[in-house]
Amino acid sequence: MSDRDLPTPRTPDPDTPVRPSALVLPAVADPPLTERRPWLERAEITDAVAVPGTDTLLYVAEDGVAVTTTGIGKSDAATTVTALLAAPGVDLSSAYVVSTGIAGGPPARTALGSVVVADAIVDWDRKHRWDRGDADASPAADDPADRLDLLAYRPRDYVHRLEPRLVERAQSVAASVDLRSADAVRASQPQYPDAPAAGPTVETGTSVCGDEFWHGRERAREVAWLCEAYGVAPFLATQMEDAATATALERFDRLERYLSVRAVANYDRPAPGQSAAESFDGTDASRELAIDNAARAAGAVVDDLVAADPLGLDG
Repeated sequence: MSDRDLPTPRTPDPDTPVRPSALVLPAVADPPLTERRPWLERAEITDAVAVPGTDTLLYVAEDGVAVTTTGIGKSDAATTVTALLAAPGVDLSSAYVVSTGIAGGPPARTALGSVVVADAIVDWDRKHRWDRGDADASPAADDPADRLDLLAYRPRDYVHRLEPRLVERAQSVAASVDLRSADAVRASQPQYPDAPAAGPTVETGTSVCGDEFWHGRERAREVAWLCEAYGVAPFLATQMEDAATATALERFDRLERYLSVRAVANYDRPAPGQSAAESFDGTDASRELAIDNAARAAGAVVDDLVAADPLGLDG
């Protein structure tokens, strides 16, 4: 769908608020990360609302599904989601909320293009990370426990455990979707000896959210340590928005209707013999595959939620 096919944007009207049945939250609209594009193409867009504080316009399709981008990172995501929740011209009381788009992942756990339905979302940035050496920089500790601690003041664990009924339903629906494979992507996976030989699958597990676009074996060991400390290891996906989205929803008492359905576009560490600079961004083929598979799986999940309303939000 081209921009000229989209409705003319309007300001929200508190007297007749937009009342979507589902809110879909990719992070980015612009190339090469065209996470929003499949959602503008899947159904006729009938409304475009300029909600103050959001990253982009809120588009509403004829099937009642709304989509807007959060922007990249936790501050952008928290601002966008809070703006939507607080806007008098938007009524999300009966809307399921689904974050979707691309993610990173550990090579031993998922094939590129695989979909991860999160059952827990960890905030990577809430921790202590120490240099325990003297003033002259000492070598990095071998054990992540020697340089990481959970926060000393921690009123709660910085983990969002998502509604099990919704996660299980989403896993079942996504598993029935025909995920796409790509020869160019599968050909690159043997660089990682521990990566799955099969094509993309649907998995359920922990997704780790951080503002830092980290990459490398040592950082991955630290992330694994944090997930183990919170009792939600192993992690399957990494992204930059979902802890903020979950926090905003929790503040408005709406966390129970939230899901994260993302596809792995790149691995979180280099292959043997490869530098971090050569590997950190994935490839055009792996990004395109992940964007497509995330939209396929999340689209099926959203359709099911809207049709079945398993939490009775519209009652």
